[in-house]
Amino acid sequence: MITGDIAITNVKTGETKQIFNGTDLPLPYKFSTTTISADKQYILFCYNVNHVYRHSTVQNCVVYNIQNGTFEEIANGTMISLALWSSIGSDLVYVLDNDIYLITFDYKSNGVRRLTTSGEANTVFNGIPDWVYEEEVFGSATAMWFSPDGQHLAFATFNDTAVKDMAYFHYGTPGSLEDQYPTEVKIKYPKAGTPNPVVSLSVIDLFDPSDNILYIVSWWNKTHVLATWTNRVQNQSQMTMYDIQGDAKLVLSDEETEGWLQPNLPIRTRDYILLLRREPSGTSAGRFRHINRYEYKDGQFIMPLDLTPGPSEVHAILAVDSPRGKVYYLATAPGEPSQRNLYLVPLDGSQKPTCISCKLLTPEGNKCTYATASFSSSRSYYAFTCSGPDPATVTINDNNHQPVLTWNTNQATRTLLSRRLMPQQRNFNITVNGYDCKVRLLLPPDFDESKLYPMMVYVYGGPNTARIVDDAKYGYEHYLTTNRSIVHAWIDGRGSAFKGSNMLFEIYRKLGTVEIEDTIAVTEILHKRYSWIDANRTGIWGWSYGGFTTGMVMAQDTNFIFKCGISVAPVTSWIYYDSIYTERLMGLPTPEDNLDGYNRTDISRRSEGIRGKKYMLIHGTGDDNVHQQQTLAFAKSLEYKDILFEQVTYTDEAHSLANVYPHLYHTMDKFWGECFGWAH
Repeated sequence: MITGDIAITNVKTGETKQIFNGTDLPLPYKFSTTTISADKQYILFCYNVNHVYRHSTVQNCVVYNIQNGTFEEIANGTMISLALWSSIGSDLVYVLDNDIYLITFDYKSNGVRRLTTSGEANTVFNGIPDWVYEEEVFGSATAMWFSPDGQHLAFATFNDTAVKDMAYFHYGTPGSLEDQYPTEVKIKYPKAGTPNPVVSLSVIDLFDPSDNILYIVSWWNKTHVLATWTNRVQNQSQMTMYDIQGDAKLVLSDEETEGWLQPNLPIRTRDYILLLRREPSGTSAGRFRHINRYEYKDGQFIMPLDLTPGPSEVHAILAVDSPRGKVYYLATAPGEPSQRNLYLVPLDGSQKPTCISCKLLTPEGNKCTYATASFSSSRSYYAFTCSGPDPATVTINDNNHQPVLTWNTNQATRTLLSRRLMPQQRNFNITVNGYDCKVRLLLPPDFDESKLYPMMVYVYGGPNTARIVDDAKYGYEHYLTTNRSIVHAWIDGRGSAFKGSNMLFEIYRKLGTVEIEDTIAVTEILHKRYSWIDANRTGIWGWSYGGFTTGMVMAQDTNFIFKCGISVAPVTSWIYYDSIYTERLMGLPTPEDNLDGYNRTDISRRSEGIRGKKYMLIHGTGDDNVHQQQTLAFAKSLEYKDILFEQVTYTDEAHSLANVYPHLYHTMDKFWGECFGWAH
């Protein structure tokens, strides 16, 4: 039973101290998100949480004083965009109407100070990113950072004055007089080749950022901030050190000549700096992301050392145990891009990496192939999660990697799954166009090779992504295989992640080409290799970039390998998508750069290839990410050429279509039934 109590547990002694009784939370504050101040004297509750975009929200917030049991409203009960505790003590910053405020709690008096005054609705953003930075760069709703001692705050300001508006309508509640007229929604949305936001760090313009992108900000010490900037197309970067007076010094530069950069947060240890960079693997696969160790001398990062050599991709550095000289990180096993294992390596580089999770087994007796961990501040303990191939288990381990506490075994989920039929799984590679494409098939539980089965290919295809990963998931594909007796396929071809730079950068500046060719070629080989796949009943579908891939596959499939397809919320031309994502992968849509490449990615220019195939377009009118403009433009080209297709529109729905899942999946189920010939 969920009580709402908040407690702190000492995993070494097992002692638990309750710091808040859930029954003390007044009714208006129920269903809150909760964070605790660094000194553990205050609790922040935020409620009435309303989503703005993918990560950003507005909400009401209150602070609970643990010592005297009182609540205090933030911003006099007005909805705010963000609230963030200081790295030490109990100072709190929040964003109201795009400006930053500071509250100081000191047990005696509370003071509120306004830190910025330039905030302007939908135009100037302080401490929070605008739409494109939230979606494509930060991946969060935060653009401010406390210094380690809590004395200084670095924040970004995004000026969208020159960014053009994208408008769509919100239609509201059916039958409501308040929604008699639809409301026009406008967001600042830079598209390829148009002005980007102007970004400044801190309260002054420290860098001429009019055509550069701010990627990473972190406090180096009490008086210096480290920031990473890239050029507009994100293949050159500069890491710059700023002091609080505004002086700047370049400490490291980088350039990617084959593709794009992936800037990441530098991690500072007692003696070194750690960064993820692409390094040679000694194999034909090219370069992989490895941990590079640097020394910091005379204001420069020098003497790089590759701590994780070989054909293994590092996902993330999790923790550094400086006293014991160890680095913990997540990475793929060599030749196993679907895995994510927990490794450690000595900081001094004296030994090869050691896999901590590779020999661990799930309760079902399977090898753990998808892991992560969260470490205590002293690195003496860590919460270890194995989430694949079986349901997640969580244990608390000591630094000798021995479990001291079983936190969660997901037994209820395991019991439920034990009562369900599950598909069979097959994994293998198929070589096409000079590369090994990874394939995963899910087969019906009662699979019989003497029978004939329709096949569904689910695609994404976006650069540096992978559909085939080993974390346990139970979704639409399980329904299709167990209830509809369909063979379900994932294919990771050129452009996909974790297989080396050669395969990854094949897609650079030519979206809608190599990933499409590989999807068609692999599916054709599957038809020829397996007699139990019905070549006359093969379909494809995808969402977002996967919707783009689906449309491109259907348009370029001249041999009718695919008989039917569904594109959900698709990109149909990259001139309509946001600048930061698109230009990273495609360059600029100018004659001098890559306008021809953009034109080749426009599905509308290939719409004739849809003729004679069963095709459906699905989109929400309130999609702030991939605008309905994309689907409508493609639909118009089909209509003008008298090419029959189906179209479903979800009023006011955003990119996730979260409020209409039953209708969405019933609609798709009906479509597949017509394509594959099952009865409803």
